[in-house]
Amino acid sequence: MKRITKILLCVLCAVAAVLCVAAACFMLLKKQGSTTASSATSGASVSIYGKVSDFDYASFDYSEGLDDNGHWTGIRALDYVTLPEDVSALPLSKADIEPTEAEIQTQIDTLLNQYATTQNITGRAAQSGDTVNIDYSGAVDGVAFTGGTATGYDLTLGSHSFIDGFEDQIIGHNIGDTFDVTVTFPEGYGDSTDAEGNTITLSGKEAVFSVTLNAITQSVVPTLTDEWVETNFAASDDLHTADALRQYFDSALYANNLDNAVMDYLLSNSTFKEVPTQITSYYIRMFLNYHSQLATKYGMELDAYAQAKGYADADAMLADSDAYFEHLAKQDLVMQAIAEQLDITPTQEQIDSANSSYADTYGAQRSMLNALQLAVLDKVEESAVLS
Repeated sequence: MKRITKILLCVLCAVAAVLCVAAACFMLLKKQGSTTASSATSGASVSIYGKVSDFDYASFDYSEGLDDNGHWTGIRALDYVTLPEDVSALPLSKADIEPTEAEIQTQIDTLLNQYATTQNITGRAAQSGDTVNIDYSGAVDGVAFTGGTATGYDLTLGSHSFIDGFEDQIIGHNIGDTFDVTVTFPEGYGDSTDAEGNTITLSGKEAVFSVTLNAITQSVVPTLTDEWVETNFAASDDLHTADALRQYFDSALYANNLDNAVMDYLLSNSTFKEVPTQITSYYIRMFLNYHSQLATKYGMELDAYAQAKGYADADAMLADSDAYFEHLAKQDLVMQAIAEQLDITPTQEQIDSANSSYADTYGAQRSMLNALQLAVLDKVEESAVLS
């Protein structure tokens, strides 16, 4: 089954990964400042592949290390991985691939929420679910602290993104009200500083915030109707009815689930002698380049950026993704090994499709790798045995 590549399919890939790096927002987040994500997950402070300083990531090139055929330069994948004997007839379960009504509805709900509009509220007090625009200024023991002040900040009540009790105390207030919000920072919360740079301990401390409520807005989600589908997706996706939209997501989810089932089976049933560091290093440098660019965008050093995400430093952030780098490298090895064993090359149509999406941004070689992997997936899926 061919993969659906229409514009609407991006809903399936939407990732809610918004990093709040503003100091004021960071200071009020529920996450305890002294607790790192790496200690909660991997338990490591340094990657098994090395430290951040070991990798040249500033000038990362997505096509580096790949040849014109989309293979890793100098690597014969079959020297590193033994494929399952049934690679040409993978036994897959229909139950793992066919979408449920709940999964389809989740995609539709996600889509509708993306088209939600904002309605200003003026005739009532703030309530849970509203987004309020507020100014606030906080103090501990009467002393203002860095990160405790913001103006024009949008906060969704009930999101639980701020310290427990902060959002609850805004509920019931009206536009124009100025009032105090009293909260207690959790134990282990990181320190702050005052205007002179003196340390202010926040852990376990009571803080009082003067809050002014500037505006209240409410999200209005559209109703799924034939008219709504016609208006928004007739031109871009040739979809005209609610039933057609449901069928679209049914097909898109099926294709996505089939891809995942194939890769899960291949990775679970292949044997890896080793994983070339050439490939893991590539993905590490890609990872670090991406996050360093974000850090620069927000005017932060990489270590400070990592700390804003809850890590001790950039090395700990890198260590927390070790399994991710290994997974990507093994996936590439398996796909190239299948291409080598079955003599698979992408069609011109697959090459053109990949080039239109990737070549300008990621280079010709990376685009060819994507085309090759698409060709491999198509070949393996066509011969898979579903029961």
